[in-house]
Amino acid sequence: MNREIDVGAPNWKPLEGVLSQEHCADFMFMGSAGGIVLYKHRDTRRYLNIEAATSRFYQYVDGDYAEIGREQALEHVYGSRQI
Repeated sequence: MNREIDVGAPNWKPLEGVLSQEHCADFMFMGSAGGIVLYKHRDTRRYLNIEAATSRFYQYVDGDYAEIGREQALEHVYGSRQI
């Protein structure tokens, strides 16, 4: 299912529920696709996509969002670097 990205008022709550305030400062709000909120890391330029209601993580693959685990989502954004 292809979801349109809606760029409205930033929603930081899903990100704040996952990362420290210090690490949240490294992200830009990019919008939302359905209930999935999209954040882009300033340095790695990779996305951390978090479903607002459930705090589940998603990765954009083949034109849609596929659910992934927390560890996989953070590794995608940060690589092998620990946060």
